[in-house]
Amino acid sequence: MSTSAAIATVIIGVLAATGVMGWLMWRLFRSAERMERDPKYLRRRLVRGAMIYIFGVLFGMIEIARGELPIQALIGLPISLFMIWVSLRAASKAKISPK
Repeated sequence: MSTSAAIATVIIGVLAATGVMGWLMWRLFRSAERMERDPKYLRRRLVRGAMIYIFGVLFGMIEIARGELPIQALIGLPISLFMIWVSLRAASKAKISPK
């Protein structure tokens, strides 16, 4: 591969990565605005986030029980449990008006 082709590849790759990151930031901004307006959407996002942490904790516990991970992997468990607790508590406090 020639030098000019390598430079062009790097420039195109950086432009594509910048475009993807810009699009993701725009989506994140719209999602944050919607969470401010719609408490049901906020609750749904918080519960989904907690479920991701719960899945990770369960997967880690299974791997430790099988002997594929060392017992030292449990050192991060309190942080994960705290994040689950915070997310579910915030989700339960989201005020949803009855309609």
